[in-house]
Amino acid sequence: MVSAMPETVPARRAMLVLAPLTLIAGCAQPNPTPPVPVVDVILPEQRDVPLFIEGTGQIAAIESVPLVARVQGYLQAIHYRDGAYVRKGAPLFTIEPAPFLAQVHQAQANLASAQAQAIYADHQASRYTQLAEADSTSRQQAEQTVSNRDAARAAIRQSSAALEQARITYGYTHVAAPFAGQVSAHLANVGALVGGSTPTTLASIVQLDPIWVNVNIPEQQAHQIDRQNAAMEAGLQGEQGYPRGGAIDYIAPTIDQQTGTLQIRGLFHNAQHTMLPGNFVRVRIAAGISHNALLVPDMALGDNQGERTLLVLDARGHVQQRKVATGARQDGMTVITAGLGARDRVVINGLQSVSPGQLVRAHLVSPAQAMAQEGLNP
Repeated sequence: MVSAMPETVPARRAMLVLAPLTLIAGCAQPNPTPPVPVVDVILPEQRDVPLFIEGTGQIAAIESVPLVARVQGYLQAIHYRDGAYVRKGAPLFTIEPAPFLAQVHQAQANLASAQAQAIYADHQASRYTQLAEADSTSRQQAEQTVSNRDAARAAIRQSSAALEQARITYGYTHVAAPFAGQVSAHLANVGALVGGSTPTTLASIVQLDPIWVNVNIPEQQAHQIDRQNAAMEAGLQGEQGYPRGGAIDYIAPTIDQQTGTLQIRGLFHNAQHTMLPGNFVRVRIAAGISHNALLVPDMALGDNQGERTLLVLDARGHVQQRKVATGARQDGMTVITAGLGARDRVVINGLQSVSPGQLVRAHLVSPAQAMAQEGLNP
């Protein structure tokens, strides 16, 4: 039998050193590589987009006048309900008509008397002219009758004018609506003396349909307006978008030097009387077409210290933050006027989970699909 050789001291020391290293090597695992996140990206939508100039306008009535007592007398009747919408010519107030009707009757009588005197004077002039031609009376007397005839005819015209004036004054006792509109609450009560030395305002009337919207735009944008085909849209507070369409009926010929703005006025139908004079409204005015504009969904846009930004992917799939300039908004999308190309891939979701410089895998979707996933209507 061959006996084992005894281990030497250096050999045992080597084994003791190698044993822990072998255990450590057996327990260590390599660090796993984190998975590359997948993000949805879109290509900007490219299409023609109408351009608008937006601003704040104020509604104004086309017609708005006070109803003033033009004759003195006691207010006899009020013929409307406060705040009622009345037609043109509708009776509103009656101011003690009896005294003025009497003046009409008196003027009629004066006219009848003048007409009778004129008939007599005309006969006298005709008769005395014939006698003068036959030398049966003096020519002076004939001329006098002709003069009396002319004076009598002038008296008819004078009486006719007085009668017309009396009828006009009598007409002032019945205050009617000068146009269709809404009448304010009455400012004088039945039985009050109105129309004294100072004018008495009985109420006011305002036309509500159609109605004007006035807006001032900066002079820098004045050249963008198509004066031949300009249209205006408006939205009241609480309304979405600009649901009310109107036509521009006036553009000021000059820029206001004090404000640096151009005045524009739009005419709007207002059959429901929901647009009231004095109200402020959001206004936009058509200003041409931006051809082949680039649009991205609003939800892709971020904000960095007041500047609008997008996250886009470079050629190697790394995220970049891009500062962009924005334009008009339309149907949940925003026009990008600078800082973005037609082939740039824009990160549309997971904006909070990725950061600039990070490598990602792109999953291309359409803008419509991206908005539908967020429950938005493209």
